[in-house]
Amino acid sequence: MSKFKQNITTALYSIALSALLQPTASAANFSTVEQQLETSTGTQLHASNLLLNKNIAELLNEHELPGLVLRIKHKGKVIHFKAHGKVNTNGDELIAKDALFRIFSMSKPITALALLQLVDKGKLSLDDDIRKYLPEFAPFEVDGVEKVVTIHHLLSHTAGFGYGGGIKNWIDIRYLIANPLSRNNTLDDLVDDLSGIDLKFSPGDKFEYSIASDIQGAIIEKVSGMSLDSYLSKNIFIPLNMTDTHFTVPKGQENRLVDMYEYEAERFEEAYVFNKEKTVFVEKGDESDYLEEPILLSGGGGLISTAKDYSQFVSMLLNKGRHNDQTLLSNKLISKMLSSKTRGLDTHFMPRVYKGTGFGYGVGIKETTGDTRKQGTFFWGGMGGTIFWADPKSELEVVAMMQVEDGWIALEKWLIPQVYQLIGNINNSIEHIASD
Repeated sequence: MSKFKQNITTALYSIALSALLQPTASAANFSTVEQQLETSTGTQLHASNLLLNKNIAELLNEHELPGLVLRIKHKGKVIHFKAHGKVNTNGDELIAKDALFRIFSMSKPITALALLQLVDKGKLSLDDDIRKYLPEFAPFEVDGVEKVVTIHHLLSHTAGFGYGGGIKNWIDIRYLIANPLSRNNTLDDLVDDLSGIDLKFSPGDKFEYSIASDIQGAIIEKVSGMSLDSYLSKNIFIPLNMTDTHFTVPKGQENRLVDMYEYEAERFEEAYVFNKEKTVFVEKGDESDYLEEPILLSGGGGLISTAKDYSQFVSMLLNKGRHNDQTLLSNKLISKMLSSKTRGLDTHFMPRVYKGTGFGYGVGIKETTGDTRKQGTFFWGGMGGTIFWADPKSELEVVAMMQVEDGWIALEKWLIPQVYQLIGNINNSIEHIASD
């Protein structure tokens, strides 16, 4: 497509979506081309959304899955925001667009942004030794050699920490015994529990998904002088109007937290597609631990949120740190956050799930071209079945929330082609008009 035609198509797309979002506007206010575009695009968007709705319903029915809330923005406009299916597969209650979900590791990008805000304010540096702010940590060691862990290492998950929980090696066993992520821990307790456990590798040598985001939360508390929940509320949630994002379900809103299921896949490769024989019910929303105020404010996995709230956060990242007339993070640090820090490194589990990707600060980064999602796409998911991605080159943002633990892989792999088909159909309709 020529540059001129591309510019015309982009302009027409903007006109069309604006018209769709202002249904009371008179047709007399539009030229003949604009009227044709409004009608054609509106028809195509409606038809494409009907097809997407149908496909989602078939997915949920075929695999006996609980409901999904999906929000899609293209070129800054919401083109799909709908709740699909039921809260519980054995019940009649339909899921609502404002349903609350346990977002688990989708907390990590929020915590990363919060820590980077303190860098922006000159309160700390990416090159600082984290023991400058958390002196309670014993000196870090690898094979008896002392090492320095920096803020950069924490943000990029290249510090050498782990999550533990296994028995592959003595370090993992130490994590298992220490249980630093106990809900009864404070962040100070978490640091105490981790102190003295060796790093798994020298900082900067590789990527390993880890407890690093929770340590970020401890640093935020020390540097800001505020509790993590208070800091996030004041500096991120209130500016972005994320009124439903918390560490606990507010009193009186218990019925909004959805039920939890689990996909019992044994390997990443098995989790590429859903299998109803391995999807089991785990917990009713009104019986969840999230109804009680936690002691541990987990920046790595403790938040609940809604699709709309999280979409506000993603839009701000795509808008280079700005929301309305506010700047939450400088363009310089947004660029650092959304660029890969793991090129050439071993990236742990990521090659088994994503092609050509690395990790930035709190988010995955598409490093290569050749797939549906374009180079520069940033994304992440939560263990509980929630996902998001933003594709800057396609001007696309997607937030999808389902509550099936370990179902995020299958959901993402199913949803990506569905979303790009949706926007492809709309673009083709506009290009057809532009060529006439």
